[in-house]
Amino acid sequence: MRRVAAGVAFSALLAGCTTTVPPIAGRHPADASVAVATPSYVAVSGAKPLRPVDPKGWQDLNRQVTPKGH
Repeated sequence: MRRVAAGVAFSALLAGCTTTVPPIAGRHPADASVAVATPSYVAVSGAKPLRPVDPKGWQDLNRQVTPKGH
């Protein structure tokens, strides 16, 4: 029984060392002669512009974080 288990384990290890690669369907990704579509820009909804702004005074910043009931 140990010989059978060792044989199965050795076969599994040996099968992992094979160099056969399945063929790629269609054109090869590294083929530089293949025409591809031009990438296009798509805006993400809800994005905010992250441009530099002038610093605000501490009073304005405190008003923004103050609870609404006060």
